[in-house]
Amino acid sequence: MAVGRRGAATALCAVILMGAGPAAASAARGGEAVVCTGSEEGSADPSLGLLPRPTRITGRSAYTCTTAPGRSVRAEGHFEGFSPASSCIGTDAPAGVETIRYADGRTSVVRYGSASVLRVAGANAVRLHGEVTEGVGKGRPARRTVVTLARSAAVECLALMPVSHAPGGTQLEILPS
Repeated sequence: MAVGRRGAATALCAVILMGAGPAAASAARGGEAVVCTGSEEGSADPSLGLLPRPTRITGRSAYTCTTAPGRSVRAEGHFEGFSPASSCIGTDAPAGVETIRYADGRTSVVRYGSASVLRVAGANAVRLHGEVTEGVGKGRPARRTVVTLARSAAVECLALMPVSHAPGGTQLEILPS
């Protein structure tokens, strides 16, 4: 069976995030953490090129969130952010706000102020660190990881084709205080 770019990025996201899994799963069993996993459609404005430049970043996520032992709920996330220096090769210090709308009517708003970026095996992994400022988990730390496949973006860049769209896998963790 063939796996498309989005499926491959989601699978790679799961592999990269496995190190964070046991702690998150343990916290979820105690009812303390919210762990959401899914896919994201990201875009950049202006389109990314070879040279880094200030960029507005948006993303729409489709999540499945574990909110309590044995309880999952679907959710949609909308991220609006900014990076002072992004290119199709990578991004630098993105920050922004994500609004998560759970299928049961609840919401969370997370403000991300710092990030770390890692490029591994043809993938870009961006981990944002922040705090829930409204709704479910208010006052708690959060981290959001997005993994996109960099190989095709780099090829498009080398062909001098601007890149404005990047599907990938994503995970959001609202952590215990």
